[in-house]
Amino acid sequence: MFTDEMVLEVIGRGIVHLYDIKRALNISQKNLIPILNRLVLAGKLYHNPNSLIYGLIKVGTIEIKDGGYGFISVSEKENDYYVSKHELTNIYDGDIIEFYPCISDKLLEAKIIRVIKRKNTFIIGTIHSKMKKGKQIYYITSNINHFDVKALIKKNIPYEENLIVYADINYVGTAIEAFDVIVLGHKDDPGIEISQIALEYGFKLFFPLDVIKELSHIPDIVLPEQKKNRRDFTDRLIFTIDGNDSKDFDDAISLITNEDGTYELGVYIADVAEYVKEGSPLDKEALKRGTSVYLADRVIPMLPHQLSNGICSLNEGVERLVLACLMTVTSDGKLLNYEIVEGVIKSRYQMTYENVNKILNGDEELSTKYHELVGTLKEMVKLSEAIRLKRMKKGALDFKTNEYKFKLNEDGSPKEIMPVVSAKAEKLIEDFMLMANETIAYNMKIMNFPCLYRIHEKPDQDKLKLIWEDIKNLGVSLPKIIKDIKSTNIQAALKQVSDEPLELIVNNMLLRGMMKAKYSHECIGHYALAMYYYCHFTSPIRRYPDLMVHRIIKRLILHPEALEKDLIHFNEIVAEVALQNSLSEKNSIECERAVNDMLFAWYMEKRVKKVYKGIISSVTNFGLFVTLDNGVEGLISLNNLYDYYEYDPKHLAYFNGKNSLRLGAEIEIVVLASNRKNRRIDFMLLKDYKRIYEG
Repeated sequence: MFTDEMVLEVIGRGIVHLYDIKRALNISQKNLIPILNRLVLAGKLYHNPNSLIYGLIKVGTIEIKDGGYGFISVSEKENDYYVSKHELTNIYDGDIIEFYPCISDKLLEAKIIRVIKRKNTFIIGTIHSKMKKGKQIYYITSNINHFDVKALIKKNIPYEENLIVYADINYVGTAIEAFDVIVLGHKDDPGIEISQIALEYGFKLFFPLDVIKELSHIPDIVLPEQKKNRRDFTDRLIFTIDGNDSKDFDDAISLITNEDGTYELGVYIADVAEYVKEGSPLDKEALKRGTSVYLADRVIPMLPHQLSNGICSLNEGVERLVLACLMTVTSDGKLLNYEIVEGVIKSRYQMTYENVNKILNGDEELSTKYHELVGTLKEMVKLSEAIRLKRMKKGALDFKTNEYKFKLNEDGSPKEIMPVVSAKAEKLIEDFMLMANETIAYNMKIMNFPCLYRIHEKPDQDKLKLIWEDIKNLGVSLPKIIKDIKSTNIQAALKQVSDEPLELIVNNMLLRGMMKAKYSHECIGHYALAMYYYCHFTSPIRRYPDLMVHRIIKRLILHPEALEKDLIHFNEIVAEVALQNSLSEKNSIECERAVNDMLFAWYMEKRVKKVYKGIISSVTNFGLFVTLDNGVEGLISLNNLYDYYEYDPKHLAYFNGKNSLRLGAEIEIVVLASNRKNRRIDFMLLKDYKRIYEG
């Protein structure tokens, strides 16, 4: 007896022709056809009535490679499906595709049925024009990476050549039409490249009209009636610590030493929920954006500047509304008690990380200027170090990664690449914010209230064990793990390579073995932080989940007038909001990375043919990635290796009999090419360059 599942299993292996299906199942055509017809009607199989092909319908996202072919990804548990170049007419990178697998030349290949959803619903590009049948027509050439198309402007009105524009698009047959064209500027305008990338990732530069209108009803000072029933903290020594170029300040801190040697640590967070009401235009736009995006010389804010830099920002010397988490902590970092209250503060000082670090290192001039803070800062560092030590003892992971920021010229080009430093002041703020976030999450969990938790799941052990072996193959002495690799094992490995040449590489390898942190309505803990309870509470100006957590606290805990109704409401929406914000965060990270890649490539455009020393930071089957001291990463492709090398994935190296190119090796390279448009940098081994171009 042949079942539907048996037929689907055979077709799922790429056996799609009627006669081949018959042979594979050893079934008569008379018995097979009714089963096939039933599966077609059920929407499980694709069948073109003019052919004998029956394909198992699958849906996935396509990634198109530089060679013109592509791969469709269905899920993490399923291998990607190859798509040949001739299948990709009018198909673009990132489109969601309906397809069926088919064996072609012994390769499992995808045959496209139709496009379900387009990734690109707009175009950002440059205006051009040409004469057609005696008429001037205008079109846009795309500047979006991996979307190399032209779109005819539907409304034929005159445009200046070389303007950079944004427009919505329609797919009409094999053509693309543009409409609702918005001019962003000229192609030579400073910063236009970053604006284009921001829009490419969906981060709008301007706020809609209904949001702007709503701002007119929001006061720019704290009103007397808003202070009622709030705790008055205006006489406390409260201050902010942020970067030199920060414009919005959503967290402030205080520390009081109690007579028994314990501390009262105060973390005061801007009460954004007081001004951004659920369901308002402001709230809907904030949810849509999900996060502020930090791009080299600018911030694309989640909230308009009137809020983010104004009434919601804990600026020095002015009253501001806050949600405060007041924690009683022992000198060894143990939480004894806590209180969550609404309050009013007046930040005494607007400190910078740079100045605080100088004070902590004994700078006399700054210590005199901020004499009121010196003792408090020293006590804060002691408490911060105790909190961090306690976290590390629980198994927290402190990965070291190099971050860089750019100093730009007036024309928007990168002038300098600078490493981002994390010293005592930066760690102090991080430790205090982590403790506040943990405390809030603990409170929400024990009260059994809905919450947007920040979770980090345990790593996949099979994947982690492969990375563990790869690290051992680099010559790092790691213990043999029989069962699971624990966080303490990872801690020990990170400590072993600390300040060694392989430190960054091993850190990055282990990071790749971790799961991605995300938002969830379920409290399942944060693996890397070694916390059972964790949420985001401390940045409601720039992250929607924090705003959501504030809103839940205010309505369920501090003002439970409609508790039952609000409880049902938040329980219904937290899972969807968590998913949406996880996607927004991923998108913002990719946007920031794209801007940095563009700036790195732009920086190296002026350094083509220059020689640098670098470290082989990744070994792939298509070449070697090399990272320079300034953070620039470039590719030595197989095509640019002079000698024949054999790829050895086990040892993460290339061998040619005499020489090897291993992960972690220091080599000399020449910058062969750099292109900021496709954000790619190509290197060549110096010795190869000399043989080819100077020999």
